[in-house]
Amino acid sequence: MGKQINYYIEYETFLLLSQKALDYGCLILKEDSINRMISESKTINIVSNDCSNYFFYIQEAGKYEVGKLGDIEYIEHGYSASGITLIEASFSKVLVEKKRITRGRLFCISDYYNDDGELIKRPDCVTKVYNALARYVKKLAPLSEVEHFVLNPMYEGKKLTTKEYITNNCLAIVEKDDFILG
Repeated sequence: MGKQINYYIEYETFLLLSQKALDYGCLILKEDSINRMISESKTINIVSNDCSNYFFYIQEAGKYEVGKLGDIEYIEHGYSASGITLIEASFSKVLVEKKRITRGRLFCISDYYNDDGELIKRPDCVTKVYNALARYVKKLAPLSEVEHFVLNPMYEGKKLTTKEYITNNCLAIVEKDDFILG
């Protein structure tokens, strides 16, 4: 369990969210598949259009851990001491060929059990940053009623009307070109 907000925010708007995370004292972490290592930065220059998944790391919450799978490094972000220091963040990809916009999210875990079976709660500093970023997401991508197609085959060919956190840019694409959300 944890705290999560799903949204449709394109790359350019995600840069604003990333800058806000930096303003709150986070470092931005990226799993760099080309160099097979973890990159961290105090600037938004690390955020690129070719990678949509990032972590906002709150240093005062503790240290994050890096795992290895062969020669590839990855961030330990599950239900662990490392996971409670991180806020996962991603942006939506506008897949023109597939007429689809992927969903992004902001997520942090609530707590975890350590090796002794003791429940370790998420630090207040992580909750505070997450809540501030979630409020900012709602400004960047206001809750809007959207009529759209979905990936679920049960609704194939039918439009649904749902309420989504979506930027004006993404909303215009969905309304103009009948893109699928999801």
